[in-house]
Amino acid sequence: MDSHDHSSAKRWATGAPEPTLLELARQTQKARINCSQHFPKNVFRDSAWDIMLELFIVAEEQRTMCVKEAIAVLGETPTSSLRRIEGLKEAGLVIRSYDPIDHRRVLVTLSAHGRTAMISFLKHLFDASGGASGDKKAVKPISFFPVARERTRNADD
Repeated sequence: MDSHDHSSAKRWATGAPEPTLLELARQTQKARINCSQHFPKNVFRDSAWDIMLELFIVAEEQRTMCVKEAIAVLGETPTSSLRRIEGLKEAGLVIRSYDPIDHRRVLVTLSAHGRTAMISFLKHLFDASGGASGDKKAVKPISFFPVARERTRNADD
């Protein structure tokens, strides 16, 4: 984590404005990229999630992304990348369309459903709403471990 990341965390913890969804998506993307410094790349790789994050960021920045750029982001073979994009399309999370300026290019964007899902997940992941108490303390990812432990405890009963 670089010094910019620390200043962002301090800003969020000191009662400054809540981070935007774009900032949360970028933070999540940085964490995903940093995983490769600690684990083998193909162990914790989920290219569908990577492209959803990238498409959310691109949309929030009011940019577009063509399929060729998406393939580069995924870092997989073109065939695997296209299969992944097609799976997201079939799930209703992304839309492929011809570039209105250059019909040789195919654009890929989040669908309305994909955008809603990303917003919901980012808010859940970072508890951006402040939780049930409305407390606006530091924004931090939610641990999923206690939920799994609770399920295990209930299964043992």
